[in-house]
Amino acid sequence: MSAPLDIMAMSADEVAAHLANMRVAVADMEEVVSAKRSLEDPDAPRAPKPPVIVEDPETALAFEALQRGRASSNGSAPAREQLKVRWVTDAITNPPPKPDVLIEGLLDAGELTVIGAGRGIGKSWLVLNIATLLGRGVGLLFGHLLVKKACKVLIVQGENSDYESWRRWRVLNGSDAPEDVAETFDRIRVRSTRKRSTASSSIDGQQSSDTTEWVQAELDERLEAAIVEHGFEVVVIDPWAVFYCGNENSNDEVEEALEKLKDLSMRLGVAIIIVHHFGKSLDVREPEDLWRGASRLADWASTRVTLRQHYTAKQAKDQGMTREQARRYADVLFLRRSLPTPDFSIVLDPETCWWSRWVPPAEVAEGRKAHLDVPDVVDACREAGGTWPSLSHAADDLGVSRTTARKVFASALRSGAIETSPGLRGAVVYRLPGAHLGDENEVER
Repeated sequence: MSAPLDIMAMSADEVAAHLANMRVAVADMEEVVSAKRSLEDPDAPRAPKPPVIVEDPETALAFEALQRGRASSNGSAPAREQLKVRWVTDAITNPPPKPDVLIEGLLDAGELTVIGAGRGIGKSWLVLNIATLLGRGVGLLFGHLLVKKACKVLIVQGENSDYESWRRWRVLNGSDAPEDVAETFDRIRVRSTRKRSTASSSIDGQQSSDTTEWVQAELDERLEAAIVEHGFEVVVIDPWAVFYCGNENSNDEVEEALEKLKDLSMRLGVAIIIVHHFGKSLDVREPEDLWRGASRLADWASTRVTLRQHYTAKQAKDQGMTREQARRYADVLFLRRSLPTPDFSIVLDPETCWWSRWVPPAEVAEGRKAHLDVPDVVDACREAGGTWPSLSHAADDLGVSRTTARKVFASALRSGAIETSPGLRGAVVYRLPGAHLGDENEVER
């Protein structure tokens, strides 16, 4: 007789696999019973099936779960956990609390963010910039994005040694280190593995088997314990390639690992920032396609930030730049599920190692701006007489494309700095609040 199963010591996936094996075995036994009854007396009335008695408590628990699952397939009410739904009317009446903004245009509380960048471009310096400003609770990231709230930050260091990290903190902050920033050099992992369970059976000498496969992820328990103990509100993982153990190109395995982090984020309200490397392909349609491995990492994130070297190798060479010098100039490309953040360019100060917003010389020469703020739009609209008869007119005055104009107008409209009104033949008129419409009979170009 086999030893009783220790169901309570098994994981949920292992119990599910065991139940699947039991379903196959029970189905096989029922077919055998039915066949034998037919051979013995085809016309005899079928007696009710005797109850199955399982003496071992843990096995009985598993068998009871199996019976509940089979009962639900026969039309009776299932005893398993029901799908949770939320009515939209309830959501409108009782809206969920709005998450705190930690860094304007980049990070909200409990948000999942991925920063993708090429090697040597300064992404680890960016991590220290972010952590320093969040620890202090004041300042402007890139000299542009406003830090709104002080937070306790944990950096999971995967590349820098403790000495190299110390050296960088000294360069960045001198002796004025932020108090609420911590780091760990322990090898914390989230591990995805593929599991397989096979059940074999025999009917009238015919062998058959049923195989179940699934992916199971496990997150180092020390991470959650540290978050709870110290009250961390932001966790930075630098980089993903060191933290994640699994097939980086498998969407299924990556998704299971990310679900563990998402569950942690939702339960504890912690924001998670993952730093990721580029792959080898440079011919891509979207910036996130530069990222290495499975696309599920980009799909998972609420905010996706890509740091791309501004100058090509040829452009840098033509300007007499070394590779190190060229890497100091980058474009920051955003893709967010919430309010959009316009792209802009940045430069790394080689002395202080702080990133700041930068307008490329070519754009200055052409009179174009790399980034527009709402005040820029208001000032330009005022100079135009308080009204633009179309988006094209506004884009021309601002010196940007219509796509860029739409993005900044979205922010201006939300803040109430700009209003719209219908023009002739479907045109949209943009104006300052209270501005006189005047003669606006031009259609949008």
